[in-house]
Amino acid sequence: MEKTLKYLNLLLNSVIVLIFVTMVGLVFLNVVMRYAFDSGITWSEELARYLFVWVVFLGAVVAMKEKGHLGVDVLVSMVPLKAQKVLYLISNTIIIIVLSLFIDGLFKMIELNKMITGPATGIPEVVFYLAGVVSSVLMIAIVAVQTIRFVFFNQDAPPWVKNNPLMGLKEGANKK
Repeated sequence: MEKTLKYLNLLLNSVIVLIFVTMVGLVFLNVVMRYAFDSGITWSEELARYLFVWVVFLGAVVAMKEKGHLGVDVLVSMVPLKAQKVLYLISNTIIIIVLSLFIDGLFKMIELNKMITGPATGIPEVVFYLAGVVSSVLMIAIVAVQTIRFVFFNQDAPPWVKNNPLMGLKEGANKK
């Protein structure tokens, strides 16, 4: 399982790097062509916009996986471990519900915009919304796994748990 997760992590990071490099390369090439040759690639800005949306959403998945999203944990880090687990479960349940509502809204937007394409590339505008669907599904899976691991198995604890030495977690419980 760990080997599969490492492979998926490497795949996700590689896709993000590839998309980002392609986006930067297209924009840079277009700038050089405009200033040096007084012409440009007509579709590069539009494709860069599509790629940017995908980088942002996939980056949100990486931040979720690494528990890098902002959170206020001043109060939670001061309560006993059992209360922390209950609050973590409630918090992550709310996150899953909101992401599910986001997916529902994205499918409605896909239905409304299914016939619209980009003027220069002809790529369907639905590609924007698919980035949200993919990232939301991945984030739901990540949150569910992280919640189960911490609440039921005392593994993969959130960063704020280690701030309270009275929690009684086994050594190494915060390690991934």
